[in-house]
Amino acid sequence: MRKNAQNTRKNEKNQLENFKSYLDQNFDSELLDKMARETGFVKRSSQIDAFNFLTCLMFNEQEQKDTSLLNMKLDFLEQHDCDISKVAIHKRFNTNAVEFMKAILSHHMAHKFEPDSELTTEFNSISIKDSSKFRIPEALSENYPSYKGIGKNQALMNLQYEYDISTGDWKRFDITKATRNDQEDSKTTLDNIKENDLLLRDLGYVTMTYLKGVIENNAYYVNRLPTPVNVYLKNEDKIKQLDWNIVEKKMRQRGVEQMELDVFLGKKQMLPTRLIIQTVPEKVYQERIRKVSKHAKSKGVQVSNEYKIKSRYNLFITNTSQEQLSAEEIEKVYRLRWQIELVFKTWKSHVKIHRTKKVKKERFECHLIAKITWILLNWKLFQIANFMIRSKNIENGCSIMKFFKQAVKFTSSLRTLVLNDGDVNNWINYYFKPLVPHLLIEQKRGKKTHCQIYSELLIC
Repeated sequence: MRKNAQNTRKNEKNQLENFKSYLDQNFDSELLDKMARETGFVKRSSQIDAFNFLTCLMFNEQEQKDTSLLNMKLDFLEQHDCDISKVAIHKRFNTNAVEFMKAILSHHMAHKFEPDSELTTEFNSISIKDSSKFRIPEALSENYPSYKGIGKNQALMNLQYEYDISTGDWKRFDITKATRNDQEDSKTTLDNIKENDLLLRDLGYVTMTYLKGVIENNAYYVNRLPTPVNVYLKNEDKIKQLDWNIVEKKMRQRGVEQMELDVFLGKKQMLPTRLIIQTVPEKVYQERIRKVSKHAKSKGVQVSNEYKIKSRYNLFITNTSQEQLSAEEIEKVYRLRWQIELVFKTWKSHVKIHRTKKVKKERFECHLIAKITWILLNWKLFQIANFMIRSKNIENGCSIMKFFKQAVKFTSSLRTLVLNDGDVNNWINYYFKPLVPHLLIEQKRGKKTHCQIYSELLIC
């Protein structure tokens, strides 16, 4: 017991030292000036230097829709004793400023926390990826067009985000047009997949190109079966398409709720995969049929019998072995993917990234990237809080929603810490540690938390 307590204190100390190193590396004035010159944001001496510009945007406690040039002028004056005109500030928002902010975000993302050895898994990482869209001012529709049918002049922003749930580290973040869909993203980011990664992604990303890319990179996927993908069985030298009527009949005759088959996907590709078929409750089935029937009616088409049969089941595909993840475990592991939905909800509920107003494109992008960088800075603290909680009980964890609700409140003190190069340990002890015991995830009745699922199925 004493040894475990000593290890916990040692690991906690390492986490806090890592955070101090993170602050030192990412808010170093010389480094920021160098990045500003490399991106062309700073070409000569100016009242607005790289450090002032970054911290003014990052730690602005107002939503972008409420931030005016006057607000920024007063902020520069109050925080940096820098008296600069609104016109001068407006001019600083240009393409070079956007590139500077992108470089800053990349630098923040490059700083990784050492994973706790007690929380490692047999997979190199467990990557969850999804996208989130939100409407922005119509003036930006030329740069960020919406889908056809939503409105010709509507503007739509798309955020592509991927993180490793086993360490908490961010793997990728991109701001893209909404017209660049998830399928296209999955095809163009195959080089990011590393050996022994486990990838959990929404149906929108799953294409034959993506699945083939995962296999070729010696990685693993757990996904739902896309509706358009045909499934084939191989019996000796004969290949035939899976008959869903026979599947339903067999499951009814045997009285089973689950079946697993070794199948092939795509007639040309013939990718081998495990297909896990799990019966859903009648209530879920009826709701699926109601939704698809309504959609089909609006399009003037009929719902096929095959689709109706498949709607009775959750259909998962994976190239993991049964030793790595059993059929019963696949559905539980896939549930972890919903954590990213909670992340996006937090960004909108507490950080308000979707509340914007009409400004020029470069100013909009700088504000957005600065806010994402603020989220990432606080995400590092979230990782520490999560570690502190799990070191006492591995099945507990830090609530993302609770944490960021508090993070908004200590923004001012965190800004003071950064601006004055303050004592990180004092800040942690005074502002941060007292909050941690109150940030535990609350377990819903009859449902396991993602921490419990992760601990049960994936920790070595």
